[in-house]
Amino acid sequence: MAEAAHLAVWLVGLFGIVGTVCVCVAKVVIHDSVAYDEAFVWRRKLPPEAKSKR
Repeated sequence: MAEAAHLAVWLVGLFGIVGTVCVCVAKVVIHDSVAYDEAFVWRRKLPPEAKSKR
């Protein structure tokens, strides 16, 4: 009986951690944009017409 309780606690913890990581990755993917990539990843300036497209 104690083993089942430990297993349940470990599984809840594991799925909690995996769920949290999935939510964080989903937020990053949803809010990602080419303008952000060009400004912060590739470190180059964008023309004004590229910034208006989101």
